[in-house]
Amino acid sequence: MIFAYAKETGLIEMNPVEATLVPKKKMTLENVITEETAKLYLETNELKEFLSYVDKRRNIMYRTLIYTIAFTGMRPGEAIALNVDLEKKIIHINKTVYAKKSIRGDFELTPPKTFGSIRSVDIDDIVVEKLKQLYKWCEDREWIESDFAFGDKEGIPPTVKMLNQTVRCLGNITDINKQFHTYILRHTHISLLAEDGVDLNFIMSRVGHKNSDTTTKIYLHVTSGMRAVATEKMHVKFTKLLED
Repeated sequence: MIFAYAKETGLIEMNPVEATLVPKKKMTLENVITEETAKLYLETNELKEFLSYVDKRRNIMYRTLIYTIAFTGMRPGEAIALNVDLEKKIIHINKTVYAKKSIRGDFELTPPKTFGSIRSVDIDDIVVEKLKQLYKWCEDREWIESDFAFGDKEGIPPTVKMLNQTVRCLGNITDINKQFHTYILRHTHISLLAEDGVDLNFIMSRVGHKNSDTTTKIYLHVTSGMRAVATEKMHVKFTKLLED
């Protein structure tokens, strides 16, 4: 970008890096399927345990926010800047919250991380119901009608830092030996889809990734076990076919 600007302003006649190509690091199977990958997300039983503690959290806003991220795969900043169409059960993701100092109310709305991150995501009835409960709770207490799904009584959304601290505190109460942070919820959503046999390209589109080593690692790690089961089933079927 610096060289391109220099050329544009006439400081240099040609861009010396214009024809260069930065090679991508090739991943091996050993890189992909490791124990470290398993630490990036929660297994189904671990998610169930974690959510049991989330349900005990008194703050309904954080409870709903955590469920929403886990069941949609949104980035934390995207979830906090949420725009929801509950009737159509669709989340329109076209902005994110940027806060340099993590001070309540001190933020700006910016476009998502990449152009591919602008997307519409179908949401499950569980999330729809929890959002409706949150809206009713706020309405009963006559909170200010906010532009944010997770606005407080003054209409101000929480900071990503506070959300991260909440997830970490809840995770530390569990018996799960993993490092808790908001992105573990996003990664868990990827693993749930992979476990259910959802295509990798669809998962990439749903979470707003054009390409991602992390998503691919999780997908291959989860589906490797499924492939072993499928191989065994095929062997049984082929054996029976030959016997017949």
